[in-house]
Amino acid sequence: MRRAWLVLFGLLLVPLGLASAQERVINGTVMDSATGEPVGNADVAIRGTLIRVTARDNGRFVLARVPDAGVTLVIRALGYHRQEVLVGPGQNQVTVTLGRDIFRLEEVVITGQATGVEKQNLPNAVATVSADELSRAPAQTLEGALQGKVPGALIQANSGAPGGGMQLSLRGVSTINGSVDPLYVVDGVVISNTAIANGANAVTAAAAGGNASNQDNPVNRIADLNPNDIERIEVLKGGSAAAIYGARATNGVVIITTKRGHVGAPQFNISQRFGISGISHKLGFHNFRDSAEVAGVFGAAVAAQYFQPGVTFDNEEFLYGRKPLSTETDASVSGGSDATRYYVSALVKNDEGIAINTDYGKQAVRANLDQILSNRVSFAVNTNVIHSRSNRGLSNNDNSGTSPYLVFPFTPNFVDLRAKNGVFPDNPFERSNPLQTFDLLKNEEDVWRIIGTMTARVALLQSERQSLNLLFVGGADYFTQRNDFLSPPELEFEPNDGQPGTVVLTKSTNQNLNFAANATHTMTAASGSYQATTSIGMQYQDRDLNITGILGRTLLTGQTSPSQAASQDPSESIEKVRNLGFFGQEELLLMDRRLLLTVGLRADRSSANGDPSHYFFYPKAAVSYRLIHPVGLFDEIKLRAAYGQTGNEPLFGQKFSPDTSLLINGRFGVLVGNRLGDADIEPEVQKEFETGFDANLAGGRATISFSVYQKSISNLLLDQTLAPSTGYGSRIFNSGGTLRNRGVEVAIDVFPVDHPDFTWRLGTSFFANRSKITSLPIPAFETGGFGTSLGAFRIEEGKSATQIVGNTSPTTVGIVGDAAPDFQMSFSNDIRWKRFTIGTLLDWKQGGDVINLTQFLYDIQHNAGDVPDGGAARRADFQAGHTKAYVQEASYVKLREVSLTYDVPVTAVAFLFGSSIRNARVSFSARNLLRFTGYEGLDPEVSNFGNQAIARNIDVAPFPPSRSFFLSIDLGF
Repeated sequence: MRRAWLVLFGLLLVPLGLASAQERVINGTVMDSATGEPVGNADVAIRGTLIRVTARDNGRFVLARVPDAGVTLVIRALGYHRQEVLVGPGQNQVTVTLGRDIFRLEEVVITGQATGVEKQNLPNAVATVSADELSRAPAQTLEGALQGKVPGALIQANSGAPGGGMQLSLRGVSTINGSVDPLYVVDGVVISNTAIANGANAVTAAAAGGNASNQDNPVNRIADLNPNDIERIEVLKGGSAAAIYGARATNGVVIITTKRGHVGAPQFNISQRFGISGISHKLGFHNFRDSAEVAGVFGAAVAAQYFQPGVTFDNEEFLYGRKPLSTETDASVSGGSDATRYYVSALVKNDEGIAINTDYGKQAVRANLDQILSNRVSFAVNTNVIHSRSNRGLSNNDNSGTSPYLVFPFTPNFVDLRAKNGVFPDNPFERSNPLQTFDLLKNEEDVWRIIGTMTARVALLQSERQSLNLLFVGGADYFTQRNDFLSPPELEFEPNDGQPGTVVLTKSTNQNLNFAANATHTMTAASGSYQATTSIGMQYQDRDLNITGILGRTLLTGQTSPSQAASQDPSESIEKVRNLGFFGQEELLLMDRRLLLTVGLRADRSSANGDPSHYFFYPKAAVSYRLIHPVGLFDEIKLRAAYGQTGNEPLFGQKFSPDTSLLINGRFGVLVGNRLGDADIEPEVQKEFETGFDANLAGGRATISFSVYQKSISNLLLDQTLAPSTGYGSRIFNSGGTLRNRGVEVAIDVFPVDHPDFTWRLGTSFFANRSKITSLPIPAFETGGFGTSLGAFRIEEGKSATQIVGNTSPTTVGIVGDAAPDFQMSFSNDIRWKRFTIGTLLDWKQGGDVINLTQFLYDIQHNAGDVPDGGAARRADFQAGHTKAYVQEASYVKLREVSLTYDVPVTAVAFLFGSSIRNARVSFSARNLLRFTGYEGLDPEVSNFGNQAIARNIDVAPFPPSRSFFLSIDLGF
């Protein structure tokens, strides 16, 4: 037994078949075939052996212990075509030239837990976003940097407040009452994107009405990631691509790969950015002409006391007119040897908000280490520590008259709300003064987060034709979040509830634990004409979210702690979910690597299901075939088709009937809650079929990708209203309901000019999706909005899942809009002339309606600033029984990003900064610089109700959007 262990240990640590008497050293250089410049960080391997090194930044590499026989070098570098070079016996020097792969068709895209396929063979439409595309113009958060760059994705801001808050939806609506977020995977670890309420509802009472959803304008935690650390992002949109992630992949999978170290001497990079932001659009106020008009709206007493002809005050500008300086410092160092590579980065970011007393700050440190222990064993360690802090003010819907855009509509512009001698005046027209509210109210969020991953790779077998590798991935994502919400008693609106002063302290912890074990066997023909890859593995995930809070009311001035409040109300929420999954996959690359066949199966179980021991199965199958030089200008056409199933597991607690505590005749008691759970609850199931083609033409100067898909979601989770005689108000259950999406995606990428001194790249994408409720076992129901008089979302068999219904006459209810856009397009344009580079991204959304209740509020008070009559025409239309007056088309064209970059000449760099500086770059950039829209609200991308499946596109007192300008200086030394 001892001898067997020694043999196994030797297999792991000692390369086989290399006799020292027959070894040599090969020195080589990797060059760009077009420019003659060295290609750094290229991967150089000897086919059929474990010998592999990485070229240094000068393109040089050294291969040691090479057999003194004919060998084949396989050289790969990102953005270049793979090259194979035969090195004869006794040859010790070699120079390799690589041709540029400008569309990265040979880039390896993830197709499984431990496998990947070159993009040119990929059978699915998977979107990839590179580091350069992410960093064209600085964005507050990662989702903002992705806007307009992923065909098939609707990335919509919930608010303009500092610190993010966005929802990413892939290929339409995938659920009604389930989770809406994609699965986010960072370096192999599934991380949390939880959005935790900040406690503002204690003041706004927004959830007290007919919309009991989270309206606190929370930040979703994907905003914590530093976009500058990301090497690339892969978005798995279709069921076949995402099926390998099983029961949590119905909404798609976003795979994020962070940057790794380069071989060579340490290289330092530092970026310093300075920026300013300003409000991009205001609603304004109606300018009352004379006292008679004022008296007609507010009464003669108001006209006599407050109105002065020609005297106006822009209170909207006073609150949101800041243009403060924002800064961002990002530094990194990368280097190492063939055996050890490292990447370390640090970020200090401070974004000042456009409103009084608002801001967002983040500090982050990342350390990535890659270590090769032997030719058979290697591991990688990734650690990321993040601290963020935000103050987001107060915004969104309320039922207490506290949110600014619920106060401004009722406050005419002839009233000055600014402080005088440090004292804010009371607002004579409403219950609050928004300038005072933002000056004194505190809505702070403080987050500490640690994400850590360890990956171990073991090569059990490596020969010219076969390999057997093990991959182990373990990691944790842990964060603590503290929310301090304080509404001091001196605020004008506070005494109105009889309990002046409100404080909410919320402390949350979240822990995601991951472990995965994978085995991959690859067999390759001696000629390289075919390849078979078999992979099996398991995944374990443990999610634990704990939220505790305490609400205090009635405070003395200067007191900030709930313990100092006269009344206190504690709360706690605990969510624990454990998942276990197994998968197997077979990939066959046949017919001289032109035909790819893939089949796979995933089995998942979860404690969120009614039966936590039951496994649900998710199969996948896909095929692609490459036609080489089929006709005319086409260099290659790849035909592809794919089918896959994914799941959307129930939300935590949907299988339970929650308890409710209360006093009964003065005695404490516990009752079953009003909502009945489902003890047999199961995941929703999505089945998707996708087909299309990818074409490479004009000598590699253009690519076209076309996809059509249909996905059907069955076993829908529905919330049914019950008869009062049951003792329950509603129940959650798996129904026979089904939801269907059909769509088309097109992406075109063109290089009209590719010259050493001048390059020009154009890209465009098109996406359209149509949803339909194909069956519904319960009567049609409303799932968001403010009733049919103002517009509501209705789930109804045979109709769009995102339809908006309302009054079409005083007695008739009908369809008045649809939140889903008719189509989306984006246009990117990157031009480089010598040392200058200009890049732009234009985003176009056509159609998609918004329920514009902010404008409705202005109109009913005759205070709208966009029309001379104060909104009288719209108001009259609405009073005639037409909801459509405030269900408005939200088409837009936005210049999402624009940047101008200058690479400083080497001689100037040396003169200005010394010989230690390798390069310098100066950039001017802007985000959301221009917009063109017929929508009359603050922003056509608005959605006030947080991350929602259906009831989005509701505009009611949002935080306004902003445009940003940045000056960046990047140095490398």
